[in-house]
Amino acid sequence: MITIARMTGVHKAQTLIGRMIEEVRQNRCRSIAPEDVDALLEEVNEEMMNGKTMFKELMDDTIWSMTGERPDKRDWSDMK
Repeated sequence: MITIARMTGVHKAQTLIGRMIEEVRQNRCRSIAPEDVDALLEEVNEEMMNGKTMFKELMDDTIWSMTGERPDKRDWSDMK
């Protein structure tokens, strides 16, 4: 949910993310300190972003092998 909130540009995303973190900590991770939950969620967010990039690469290669049309590899948007 946090990744979706960040990537879609939800209004007041930081407030929503903070509330989600606190609800997860209270209802699912009672023995974990708030700063540890935040660190865990950051790592999950990183993994999801990397997964999105990897999935895009795989899909581009699949489309290329099916159509013979090479995807534009000069897009450096993931490197910003």
